[in-house]
Amino acid sequence: MEEFSRLCCLIVKDVYGDFLAQIFQQLIQLGRLSSTQVAQKCRLPLRQVKTGLATLIQLRLVYHHTSPDGLSTYQANTHNAYNLLRTGNLAAGAQRKFGPAAAVVVEHLAALGFATAQELEDTICADKDFNRSEDHEPQTNGSSDGHKSQDLDSTRSRFRKVLRLLIDEKYIVGLRDAHFQSVFDARRELERHLESRGLLPSSKTKKAQPVIDEKVNVDLEQLLDPTISASSVLRELQSSQQQSVTTLLCVDYSNVVSSVRNERIASTAGKIFGKTPAHIAKAACAQVELNSSPFKVRSIDERNDAVQRLDVSLIDAQLSKLSNGSGELEIEQSSSYNGHLVNGYHHRRPNGTRHDPFIDQQLGILAEGPFPFLTQDVSGSWLVNKKDLIDHLLEEELMRLMGERVDPPALRIVRMLNDKGKLDEKTLQELGLLGAKDLRQCLSQLQVTGFLELQEVPRDPQRQPNRTLFLWFYDAERVRKALLGKIYKTMSRLYQRMHLEREKLASTLSKVERTDVEGNIQDLLPDAELELLYSWQQKEGWFLTELNRLDESVAILRDL
Repeated sequence: MEEFSRLCCLIVKDVYGDFLAQIFQQLIQLGRLSSTQVAQKCRLPLRQVKTGLATLIQLRLVYHHTSPDGLSTYQANTHNAYNLLRTGNLAAGAQRKFGPAAAVVVEHLAALGFATAQELEDTICADKDFNRSEDHEPQTNGSSDGHKSQDLDSTRSRFRKVLRLLIDEKYIVGLRDAHFQSVFDARRELERHLESRGLLPSSKTKKAQPVIDEKVNVDLEQLLDPTISASSVLRELQSSQQQSVTTLLCVDYSNVVSSVRNERIASTAGKIFGKTPAHIAKAACAQVELNSSPFKVRSIDERNDAVQRLDVSLIDAQLSKLSNGSGELEIEQSSSYNGHLVNGYHHRRPNGTRHDPFIDQQLGILAEGPFPFLTQDVSGSWLVNKKDLIDHLLEEELMRLMGERVDPPALRIVRMLNDKGKLDEKTLQELGLLGAKDLRQCLSQLQVTGFLELQEVPRDPQRQPNRTLFLWFYDAERVRKALLGKIYKTMSRLYQRMHLEREKLASTLSKVERTDVEGNIQDLLPDAELELLYSWQQKEGWFLTELNRLDESVAILRDL
């Protein structure tokens, strides 16, 4: 957690500068503090600290809570601080799906933290990039105010169309008052509210506690539910009267995690079976909801939502758009699927079927192959077991990361222990077909890296070595946490190196950021500075590429 906290501080510093990063660092190191305590720790005037805290709350980087006695305290929101790293990937996903205009809307809303629909519309309409996101007809010189008003109406109309798409696909969700508090504070306030109204049992026995927790979880999930209706948001925009209650909007970064999950599944299917099964596997996983969204509350008891039924007709429709060459889809065109269509019809199937039987055939191949989380019930419907899907991705990612650090024979030992459980050295030697010397070298390497542990089981109280069993075992959860810590440390070092490289070119970069130089860099900068600038842009691209690659591992190991 120390490495993760350091990484969050570096991300905030990289995006928003030293002032906000200093306040955020004190909160993340010391925990919950009041504004006076933050001012003392930062050695800054209280007025400046309050301004910084208000900015951090607006950016959703700090939780705030006011106790019943009127004391306001603040706490760092590390989850949203880390998500700043994913803003580019979220905007890129919106652009692939809905076009460049959607990417501009997502970027602006992420930069604002949260906003009402009217505030977001005013910001977008004033942005030149949004107006350039689509081709317009050339305007004659000296256009009248009527043309400007017509262009503004066209921009607003296009913004509202994009906003509806982003809300329907849950790239933009609602922000409630409870989201400005930590889940712990929201739960405590809800418990006090329910107790004051007599809706909770008065007895706090062990038998009554699960009932209380379940009641609180249900109400808390409704309190944190970010679901909004695009129609209601658009009605707020169209209404000329001041609304008594306005909907706050924010971006949902869980779409990045879902995209990484779907791409990994498609990549595995593509390597084994080809493009068409990869597209079908990706379309199937796209229907699976993400249970680890930050807006959801996990119940103490396991709920009956581990299995989700697939709508195969949606997979059919998506592949039909793909075969028609739709540019808004993420996946590439597949000629092999198009070859199985009948008479060119993509939606109406022969014999009254809702989808092409070829999709059922491909799903069956995937289920028999590397994807055991796909099953078919007696009625012919396809089901996805969410837990098995997560376990499959987690195991594959752990094996991939361990394979980058150890030799192939050592990784084979890990797979055997993961499959068989605890084994002694002799059994490992027989199953792994390894010599005693090679096996001990592999076991030593795995133990040093922290991937394997050794358990001693004595046969007598004297604990003699010759009367003791030495069992090797693999703890996936422990390895997952260890790898996450190493990934966080690597990402922190990448940010530190990027800041160092940026400081070396501080004078050149300050010139580039000037408004009178923007757009005329090649004409105003000398050749030597241009060469340094291009070299830095290549380095920065490499840093960001590595950070995104590591973030994909974090998405699988932590966020699924």
